[in-house]
Amino acid sequence: MATLCARLSSQAVILTACVAFTAACGTGEPTTAAAGAAGQAAGGSAGSSSATGGSNSSAGSGGNPGGAGKANGGSGGALVLTPAQGTPGVWEEVTSPEMDPELFSDGFGIGNIVTDPARPTDLYAGGYGSIWKSTDYGLTWSKINSEPNPPSLALGHVLEVAGTTPPTLWMANLIGVEHVFKSTDGGLTFKLTGAIPELPDAASLYSIEVDPNDATHLISGLHEQDKVLESIDGGETWKFVSGTGWPAGGKSWFPYFIDMGDAAKTSKTWLAIGQDGGSAVLTTDGGATWKKPTGLDGLMHPHGGTGFYQDAAALFIAGVGGPGDGVYRSTDVGMSWTRVATGSGGVVWGTPKNLYVMWGWACAGCGVDEGGPQYQTAPQPGTTWTKGTVPAELDWGPNSVAVTSDGTHSIIVGSMWATGLWRYVEP
Repeated sequence: MATLCARLSSQAVILTACVAFTAACGTGEPTTAAAGAAGQAAGGSAGSSSATGGSNSSAGSGGNPGGAGKANGGSGGALVLTPAQGTPGVWEEVTSPEMDPELFSDGFGIGNIVTDPARPTDLYAGGYGSIWKSTDYGLTWSKINSEPNPPSLALGHVLEVAGTTPPTLWMANLIGVEHVFKSTDGGLTFKLTGAIPELPDAASLYSIEVDPNDATHLISGLHEQDKVLESIDGGETWKFVSGTGWPAGGKSWFPYFIDMGDAAKTSKTWLAIGQDGGSAVLTTDGGATWKKPTGLDGLMHPHGGTGFYQDAAALFIAGVGGPGDGVYRSTDVGMSWTRVATGSGGVVWGTPKNLYVMWGWACAGCGVDEGGPQYQTAPQPGTTWTKGTVPAELDWGPNSVAVTSDGTHSIIVGSMWATGLWRYVEP
């Protein structure tokens, strides 16, 4: 079974999800022990960024429903995870002193953040001219000396990882007819690939998401362009899948897999949300046809990012416009939605205990004067939200958020637009 520890979407939030794949998931075998530990750590199924989990899925023997991940609980394993360091209940900055300070003063941060689906300790962040890795749940970071080094991009969620062995990484390319840098050795070496035969000079990929059950299957939007693409060969080639019913007017789309508890159905069931027009839309046939879910007509993501979260009980997405800014919840795998929080239509993520949302968009100089992070939290099942508090230095929200677990605590790491990397060990 595919196991996930939540991840946000993130480029929107990237909520990032920690997933353990079966051997069918593409290049390489999964780490079985890590998969079981991930299932136990996350407490079972949950949702994206990239954290998605199936509201119809069942937890494996390694976890109970309601964990912070994309799909199902792990099958158990012998791996004993090292306890995460940090002060529970406190947001702490974990930006590496080796990261270029200009990224956080005049830039847009380090890039999006993702969790290795098969290794709960390992997180990756990047997209602005470098890729960084943490092996201690996001506490400390080291730059990967990649060959070649992927270039700086206009940021969405341009970095993605699959839980193969070694890990497979994809990084969007900025220009040219080859749209993807792909690594099959954990980011040490990359090759250029990713042809789009229908539109060779298309804009850069913007929101790469990997199928929780198949590491050769990816979907993505394009930066500042309309429509969604799909790859079924590990990112080597891409085709447009914005079929009948696709709404006019949107761009920079974020598509997310919805876990249906069945690999075949999951591979064809996606929720997509655009920027500056269009509407959140749903497909159940791999993009051949699309429809607007009840309650989300006209909902969009803010400039630069969004977040999607799924657990065994519900789906959550945040957005702006349409029926109103805020967080929306679905209990019927995305067919209909109800707003459960107002304001803060930025990045939503979750754990087995709580749901969270922060506001932010791609604004390098924004902070409290522009509204601040507008942090809100809700205990599960995510229907009653209250304002939370963060340190004064955390004055703008995330591009994306990664969620993982050490088996005792959920650990949240956010890549904030211009205020660095911040980490929260859930009590």
